[in-house]
Amino acid sequence: MSLRPQWYAAALLVVAGSAPALLVSQVDTTATIRGTAGSSLNGHPLVGVMISVPVVQRFVVSDSTGRFELRGLPAGRQRIRVSYQDRNTDEYEFELQRGKVKKIVVLLDVAAVDLDPVVVEAQARDFSRNLAGFYDRKKWYSGFARFYTREDIEHAHLVRLSSLLAREGITMREGPQGYVPTMWNRGNLCAVAVAIDGMPFREQDYDDVQIDEVQAVEVYRSSFMAVGLMPQIATFTPGGFVGARSCASVLIWTR
Repeated sequence: MSLRPQWYAAALLVVAGSAPALLVSQVDTTATIRGTAGSSLNGHPLVGVMISVPVVQRFVVSDSTGRFELRGLPAGRQRIRVSYQDRNTDEYEFELQRGKVKKIVVLLDVAAVDLDPVVVEAQARDFSRNLAGFYDRKKWYSGFARFYTREDIEHAHLVRLSSLLAREGITMREGPQGYVPTMWNRGNLCAVAVAIDGMPFREQDYDDVQIDEVQAVEVYRSSFMAVGLMPQIATFTPGGFVGARSCASVLIWTR
């Protein structure tokens, strides 16, 4: 009877000693790519988009919601390729980290002869200076701001960018610093901030931007700014940062 406590204690020590090794073996040292695939025409999800990592011969196909996930990838800089309906894109490089998930967004112009997708790392909706950010903000701010997709532009048969801006009451007027996009707000004429592909853009005639190249437009008015919902990407004026003179901001995204 005197030996049993010693044997029982030894057994506990063996089990306790093996537990850390078991936990270490369960740590996932691989990386994961997760994301969504959608149409650059209207942002709707696309099924059947293949995301592959050629160097390790791994791939995944987006489901009916446009979602995909590819696990067990080696860490480090890895190139991915996008394929859709027997068409391939160039490869895009991302830094993958052990035990981490890399979130990406893939937008495809499915009508194009050659795929020319937007493939970007998913970021906060307010800061993504790309077309993917447009569709995120459209989900969150619809009802507070105006959003025009490529599909909307085509359905409206707009042939000039000025025609689209005019729908929002925005016209070009000559001022002390040259031509400036303006609109009437509460009886006062004020400046409108315009950016193209995330960068402030001043132009005497915005029709120099071909409407066929415009993929999306978002318009934020002063009432939207006042309630504190304005995304940081839209807080600018033709001269720089947002100021009291600006009563609206327009973000234009091109192909």
